[in-house]
Amino acid sequence: MSYVSLENSEPLLKCFEVMAEDKSCMVTDSVLYLGAKSGKGFITAPGLPAGIEILGVNVSMLADDLTFSFLPSPNASSYILSFDEIGVPPAEDQESSYSYGNVPGERFHSSVSITDADHGKVLVYPRDREVRSLIVRVQKSSLGRLIHDFDAGAIQSILRSANSHSSLSWPITFKYRLLINDFMEEIVDHPFRELFAIRNVSVLVEYLLQQFFVMNKLEEDGNYLSTQDMSSLSRVEQHLCSNYKKEFPGIEKLSRVSAMSPTSLKTKFKKYYGETLFSYYQKNKLERARKLLDGKVPVKVVATEIGYSNPSHFTLAFKKEYGFSPWHYLNPQ
Repeated sequence: MSYVSLENSEPLLKCFEVMAEDKSCMVTDSVLYLGAKSGKGFITAPGLPAGIEILGVNVSMLADDLTFSFLPSPNASSYILSFDEIGVPPAEDQESSYSYGNVPGERFHSSVSITDADHGKVLVYPRDREVRSLIVRVQKSSLGRLIHDFDAGAIQSILRSANSHSSLSWPITFKYRLLINDFMEEIVDHPFRELFAIRNVSVLVEYLLQQFFVMNKLEEDGNYLSTQDMSSLSRVEQHLCSNYKKEFPGIEKLSRVSAMSPTSLKTKFKKYYGETLFSYYQKNKLERARKLLDGKVPVKVVATEIGYSNPSHFTLAFKKEYGFSPWHYLNPQ
């Protein structure tokens, strides 16, 4: 089950047919559960409107690297969008169920990407990582079902000029990460799986396309970031997000994490992520708080969970970010 090759005309469900050859796996209701010999977790392909397909991958402890190869297909008239969050499995005594590591090899980086299916795409998920990934294959004519008022012509033009590879990718952000986690936590048991999938993927795709045009504008303005810069900024972003329960680490420590000067780090981080280092750290922290409040967790407990020793400080920060207090969010009038 370590290698699956797909032509553009073949449905993503073919992945199940290939993987199900491993008799330790179990397939039920468009969900494939890995067997003990293969790894842990599941892969799912919820049914969606014609022209849109999703493959959700939530796995760890794979016996082998897992590779999906989408073969080049001239005149495929579709895009392959991928949202890949790849982390290092935590030690048994760690609180977090998901941690981030300095993963070697460009193919192992957490990222989002958009690719013209004409040129194909290869996605590799390493056996020694925890993987949460959403692969979306959508016909160009069907993008309107996901996103209204998008400029399909501009997307194609930018991709064709992107180093002649017809593909662009960039490091993941906390917004993607939280949406992917929500999807994986609910997709298998959700009573309206297809509606849930299309709603969440629409949000992901809309954010991807917004960022796509931002990245293109940066390049046009001469602010394109090198691969090394992106890798360095990604390490800082992961450090900020994985340490949200602690105090803001400060520019000197983050500078060491990035191997950049403080000035260069602050400037490039703001250009790429659109926020200052502290603002990004704070937004991620408060967005996690909002998710806890969605689960009806008491405000005082939420404050402690995200690292506030004083609930009133949490209340002030939440109100500054969202315009209302966490109590009002829990009990809207």
